[in-house]
Amino acid sequence: ERTSRWAPYLAWGAGLVAYIIAVANRSSFGVAGLLAAERFHTSATVLSLFVVVQLSLYALMQLPAGMALDLWGPRRMIGIGVLLMALGQFAMAFAPTVGLAIAARVLIGSGDATIFVSVIRLVWNWFPLHRAPLFTQLTGIIGQVGQIISSVPFAIALRTAGWTPAFAVMAAAGLAA
Repeated sequence: ERTSRWAPYLAWGAGLVAYIIAVANRSSFGVAGLLAAERFHTSATVLSLFVVVQLSLYALMQLPAGMALDLWGPRRMIGIGVLLMALGQFAMAFAPTVGLAIAARVLIGSGDATIFVSVIRLVWNWFPLHRAPLFTQLTGIIGQVGQIISSVPFAIALRTAGWTPAFAVMAAAGLAA
């Protein structure tokens, strides 16, 4: 009886952790701009492609992600999304060229597209209809902790440990999620 009472909160909490990691992954490149220019020996114009590609993919993947969510369910889609983002961050950690780094951001954007909508489906599956809007809003708000993760600990890791370890740790966090 107790487990069933807490099950919605546990399901939502697991999804929320995945969403926080998704936001951290999404925003991680924002703090790496100067190091990326140095690492890839490129201009700000080329670096802007990283963000454009990632956000474009995120937007373009919304319909396929929704269709896949209907087919496979939120748990599987969250797993797929987190795995794609972790692979993308791992690829970013070791990418020697701009082209491979942009391909890594493609993986991150594609994985990111599956997460929020899947967590919202979890909320609507697990909570009574009168509570679902509250948990939907809480998901969006609390998920922004990912911005803090990318702007503080990730930025510190980039500055102190370097590019490869910082992005590899972000990938590991995604796998842990």
